[in-house]
Amino acid sequence: MTPNISRRTLLRAGAGTLAAGLMAACTMTKSGTTTTITLNVAEVVDYGNAVLSFASTAVSLSFVASAMGTANLTIANTVIASLKASLTAFQTAAGTSTSVSYDSASVKVAFDSILSDVEQVDKLVIAVIVGTAANLSSSVVTQARTAAGAAETLIDLLKAMVDMSGPRLRSAAPVDPDAAIGQIAIFAATQGGS
Repeated sequence: MTPNISRRTLLRAGAGTLAAGLMAACTMTKSGTTTTITLNVAEVVDYGNAVLSFASTAVSLSFVASAMGTANLTIANTVIASLKASLTAFQTAAGTSTSVSYDSASVKVAFDSILSDVEQVDKLVIAVIVGTAANLSSSVVTQARTAAGAAETLIDLLKAMVDMSGPRLRSAAPVDPDAAIGQIAIFAATQGGS
């Protein structure tokens, strides 16, 4: 077996795991021309909180803050505060439900705000870590890159919940959302983030 075949096998297995995870995260039903998407509240909140924890921790690292510059750091902190508010709005809209319809106006607005905020985290924070970390080496940089990959996974999973054209993960690992959340938790704990 050649290394490329092994890599393909790994990617296929990861895609299968991702697909199973997405099925648990949301469901889609059709009635005539109306499509209803149901979101798993706990997963939206868990993924969003993990991305929030990652971003809060990452911007506190000196190499990230330095690479971002004052203006982008200010924008990133605004996005982080907005993500926190979006998660609260989503939880308020969901109430005590374990799943909610994305088609509900209040849920849709709150979830779309979460998506907008995590996309900004991706552009402002993850891009800096991935771009800057290529030239740096230390255990902190390694942890930041690993956590950035985990955050990318969760962002992709959040987007895929309402993008039924198919998941598009940027990286092969980790495809397990629990593993991604765990990697971010370790990063936040070791780097003293919130």
